[in-house]
Amino acid sequence: MPAPKVRLVSHRKPIHGWPTDSISIDFYKGEADNVDASPSQNKCKPNLILIFIPGNPGLIEWYSDTLVKIVEQLGVGYAVRGISYAGHGAGDDVIGSADDHKHSFVNTNGHQDVVGTKMSVSWTILGQIKHKLSWVDDVIEEWKVEFRTSSQPTAELPRLIFLSHSFGAYLVQHMLLRRPALLQQTQQIIHLMPFIRFDPPPLQKTVLSKLAHSYEYTIPMLSNSVWALTSTLPRKLIDIYLNKVVGLECDKGRKITLDVCTHPNMIRNHLILGFEEIRELPELTNDVAFRLIGKTCPTSILFCGCPDQWAPLSHMKELKELKSKSQISNIDCVYMESLTHDFVVHPEMIEPVVGFCLDQIKRPRLLSSKL
Repeated sequence: MPAPKVRLVSHRKPIHGWPTDSISIDFYKGEADNVDASPSQNKCKPNLILIFIPGNPGLIEWYSDTLVKIVEQLGVGYAVRGISYAGHGAGDDVIGSADDHKHSFVNTNGHQDVVGTKMSVSWTILGQIKHKLSWVDDVIEEWKVEFRTSSQPTAELPRLIFLSHSFGAYLVQHMLLRRPALLQQTQQIIHLMPFIRFDPPPLQKTVLSKLAHSYEYTIPMLSNSVWALTSTLPRKLIDIYLNKVVGLECDKGRKITLDVCTHPNMIRNHLILGFEEIRELPELTNDVAFRLIGKTCPTSILFCGCPDQWAPLSHMKELKELKSKSQISNIDCVYMESLTHDFVVHPEMIEPVVGFCLDQIKRPRLLSSKL
């Protein structure tokens, strides 16, 4: 019998009332590419599931190749589940129709649900947290259906490893703090360039804060400007600009970026959520969150080079200082000068990130005592 092979399966289904893109990456016995061959029966049972939460804009397609590489090198017994943000993707069913977008985002950002619309799920941090928790519930229920049998009706649930990028780290922290039982099931957390506090250099902070607090004016202006530019220029010309000027050498990454930039409602969803992040995230490290989580499982954090206004090097230094003073524990920070915050669209940066994740997962000292 051939060795098990990895297969990625894409899904689009309602999560928390919102059509959402997600992926499953598993090992399968037999021919992994034969999608018609009783997939559930051929799927290898995972004992550890990596739960991936992306940054904003939250399109899981950007990360699929990276996640496949991780699970391939971890081997049988591991699987990955990844999800896009509510309202982020392609198509009106995912992004929200023109009628949905006619509702006032001023009210929605104030957490007042507008009758007849569900945009508060997409446009608010709380909505995205609830959306991801509903999805994790579905992931666990899926495992129960597929792997609990009549002879093992109460088989122990798989352990979870939460993997996040950028603002996904903030979502992961608050998901686990809201659900103690989920935290107990978590073996490890890995954050890649975490955007968990808003404290960039003074100039960027001033500009971004002004934009975010004037969102009822700046969001229409910015989204309309991007739409006007991308709707008039040939797609090929924009592709060349992204490749040669911006430096996005990844063909797949550029295609996804073009899809995002050429849909005005997707731009709006990204900006509304992003500006709420700037307004709501704390300036200082939430050491209470790290302490509470650290009592149950370890956290590994990767910081990148270049001036990173979302996860600057000063944040890593502060975390290390808090650890040295025993104010937080069970946390590890690593710095890689060669990486940038948008590593996922730079092919040469994928392997170092994959290597970091593998090293952290395989390090014996990071394994939970509950295993």
